[in-house]
Amino acid sequence: MAQPRLQIRGLVLTVAAVAVFSAISLGAQSAQATGSQHIVIIKQMHFDPQQLTVKPGDTVLWKNEDIFAHTATADNGSFDSGLINPGSSWQTVIQRKGTIGYHCGPHPNMRAELIVQAAGQEGTHANEANAHAEGAATLKWSPPRSPEQFHPILVNFTAALLPLALLSDALGLIFRRQSLHNAAWWLVLYAAVITPFTAAAGWWWKHAAGSELPAKLITVHQWLGTAAAVLFIILAVWRWSIYKRGLPPSIAYLFCALIAVLALVYQGSLGGMMVFGK
Repeated sequence: MAQPRLQIRGLVLTVAAVAVFSAISLGAQSAQATGSQHIVIIKQMHFDPQQLTVKPGDTVLWKNEDIFAHTATADNGSFDSGLINPGSSWQTVIQRKGTIGYHCGPHPNMRAELIVQAAGQEGTHANEANAHAEGAATLKWSPPRSPEQFHPILVNFTAALLPLALLSDALGLIFRRQSLHNAAWWLVLYAAVITPFTAAAGWWWKHAAGSELPAKLITVHQWLGTAAAVLFIILAVWRWSIYKRGLPPSIAYLFCALIAVLALVYQGSLGGMMVFGK
C-alpha cells in the first residue's frame, strides 16, 4: 500500500511542477508580447521625463501627481488622453516608430516627446540620453521663441509696474514727497510702453494655440488685455499732464488707476484659470 501512495504523490507533484512552470512561461511570453511599461509623472506643470525612448508595442502610462488636471495630447493626433484629473492616470500602447511630440491641451507650454525605436536600435547612447534628459531637461535654459513663453514674461512687468505706481502716488500723498510722485510717473510710463507688446504676444498666443484654450476665457482675456493696453496709454498721458505741472495726482486719477489695477487682477485670474486648468 505504501508504494502506490508514494507513486501517486510523486505523480501529483510532477503534474503540479509542470503546471507551475507552464504558467510562469506563459506569463513571461505574455509580458514579452505586450512590451514594457513606462511611466511619465506629471508634476509641477511639467512631464517627467520630458524625453522618453520606447519601442513599438510598449505601454506608456501618464500619472498625474499635480494639483491640476492635464492631458497628454500627441502633436500628430496619434493619441489624446483627455483630462487626467489629479491622482488619476492614463495609458496607451505606442505603435508607430519615430519621434512623437506631445503637450498638455489646457497648458500648451507643457511639452515632451516620445522617441519610438524598433527593437535593437536602442543602445547605451539612448539610455544615456534619457538619463540626461530626466536629470537636466527642466534646468536647461533657452531663449524664448514661442508666444506662450514671451507672454508671461511681459505680463510680469505689467503686473508689477502699475500697482507700484499707484502705491508710490498714495505714499507720496501721505508723506508729501514729490519724489514718490515722480517715481509713479515713470512707472506708469514704463507700463504704457510695455503693455502693448504684452497684448500683442497674447494675440499671437491665441492665434497659435487658441483652439486648445477655453473659448470663453480666452475671448474675455484677450479683449480685456487689449483694453488695458489702451487704458495704460491714457493713464500715462494723464499722468504726464500732472507730472509736468509738479502737482500731486487728483482723486479722479487715483480712482481710475485703482480701477485699472483691479481690472489687471481680474485679467490675471482669467489667465490663471487657463494656464492652471481651474
